[in-house]
Amino acid sequence: MKTRPIFHQHLFQHKWGYLLGSGLLTISLVLQLGVPLLLEDFTDGIQHLSIQVSDLWNLAVWFIVLGIGIFLFRSSGRIYIFRLSRMLERDLRTKLFSHWETLPADYYQQERIGNLMAHAVNDVNILRQIGMQGVFQTVEAMVLISITISMMAGTIDLYLTLLVLIPLPGLTYLAYRFRTNIRMHSSKVQEAIGTLTSRVQEFCTGIRIIKTYVQEQEEMKKFTKENVENVKANKRLIRSNSLFTSLSQGIVGLSYLLSVVFGSILVMKGTITLGEFVAFNTYLSFLVAPIENLGKVINLFQQGKAADMRLSDVLATTPDIKDEEGIFRLNKFEGDIRIQNLSFQYKNSKGYALRNINLTIKKGTSIGIVGKIGSGKSTLVNLLLRVYNPPKKSIFINNYDIHDLPLKTLRTSIGYVPQTNFLFSSTIKENIAFDPSIYQDKDIYKAAKQAHVYEDIIDFPEGFDTPLGERGFSLSGGQRQRVSIARAMIKKSPIMIFDDSLSAVDAKTEELILKTLQTEMKGRTSVIISHRISTIRKADQIIVLDEGKIVEQGTHESLLERNGTYKKMFVQQSNEFTLEDSIPSSYSERTVRIKKRRG
Repeated sequence: MKTRPIFHQHLFQHKWGYLLGSGLLTISLVLQLGVPLLLEDFTDGIQHLSIQVSDLWNLAVWFIVLGIGIFLFRSSGRIYIFRLSRMLERDLRTKLFSHWETLPADYYQQERIGNLMAHAVNDVNILRQIGMQGVFQTVEAMVLISITISMMAGTIDLYLTLLVLIPLPGLTYLAYRFRTNIRMHSSKVQEAIGTLTSRVQEFCTGIRIIKTYVQEQEEMKKFTKENVENVKANKRLIRSNSLFTSLSQGIVGLSYLLSVVFGSILVMKGTITLGEFVAFNTYLSFLVAPIENLGKVINLFQQGKAADMRLSDVLATTPDIKDEEGIFRLNKFEGDIRIQNLSFQYKNSKGYALRNINLTIKKGTSIGIVGKIGSGKSTLVNLLLRVYNPPKKSIFINNYDIHDLPLKTLRTSIGYVPQTNFLFSSTIKENIAFDPSIYQDKDIYKAAKQAHVYEDIIDFPEGFDTPLGERGFSLSGGQRQRVSIARAMIKKSPIMIFDDSLSAVDAKTEELILKTLQTEMKGRTSVIISHRISTIRKADQIIVLDEGKIVEQGTHESLLERNGTYKKMFVQQSNEFTLEDSIPSSYSERTVRIKKRRG
């Protein structure tokens, strides 16, 4: 079944409101037609010198009454119709944002930010304009044209009316010829705006790198090229719009010329009076604006059709990751995790990111995950959070298949510190308390102390109320990581995941944080991913990933007893301050040799 376009849905939903607004506008247009009748009587009275002073006063009163009536009904209809279009704008942006929140992570890897912004701003604005000017001017044109032509033909002269209307069907032909071009050029403009917006966003995000590598000129060249393409796309749209509008005005002008020439002849022959001629041309002047606007409305509706299609495509995108039928309505669960024969492959990827992973993590225990870049560490975490969908019957929490758990419960029950420490451009306090739960200041301060960032924060002039810049770049890398840790710690979730979350802090701070975590994580399950052995060496169990497979598994001490990948990583990372404390005695002589060689 074909889905009804977005604007049609809105129009149908608010049909009574639009009918009321259209009715008020129609009343004002009917009142407007009284003006030519007054002008006709006035002109004939002047011509025959039969008009009196009292008639002038009556005429003035009628003009005032009609003016007030036109103003009241027209403005009321306009306000009512425009209010409904603003409701469309509000509801559509809310619906769009709400839908984006349901879409998986790979959607945002494929879509440019500029395109998303163009949808939320430009496309929605076009549909709003259709709801405002489009509806208003369409109703005005249909009503005014029909009743004006009826008055011209019925009260003045049928043949003169038919004569001046001869050129007007050309507007329909023009609309037919131009509609495809205008819709195509409108889509190109939106694409160009999306590309340009993405360029600006990328520039703002990477400004430090651009300056460091002295790439200002190169970035300017890229921006100039895309800016030129944007201007070209707009020029093509403007050219089509201008040509259509000019030809439409030419057709209207031809009708006006026919009216003046042949109407004057009829006056001289006595077929119509001078007052009727004035009234006829006044009626015709009423037609000029609606017919010109009709051309603009046709163009607007073509742009709107393209915008409607783009937004419909976005809203029709179905999320792969969602609550399925028959899920268990759990509000919370404990931290037992079991992974069974898990293999995972990203879309459009030839190889597997994870291969045959089997793992058991008991409640209240900790697991360290190490491995080189691209070995599958973050992929495993993303599957636990269902950022991506794992195969069914491969990940179990408390013996429930992860697919059978509500997404909200799953993610609420997991505290997560991501590898990329994203902070929002709000205050430090709001970033730490970024959770549906409501926290007191004492809770926020405690979490900051647990992450050992409290002293740094209170040194700022505004303390916890310090506003952060874009992505939190006003903080150092280590401070951003520790604020992210505080944000996860405040949740007190039964499962905590730390994805390489201490890489930007110094060794001393890392040791302090790890000591605090050992105390705070008692009774809770923790998953710690790191490139540093020092971060995960005290975990209850450690796994080493390589090319998506578990190649080694055990405790720190047992893994060091092997001549495997873990020991090689440990030796590479060790230094003269930590080697003797970390390596068993059987390796002490080798340790001394390594120290001497480095010294």
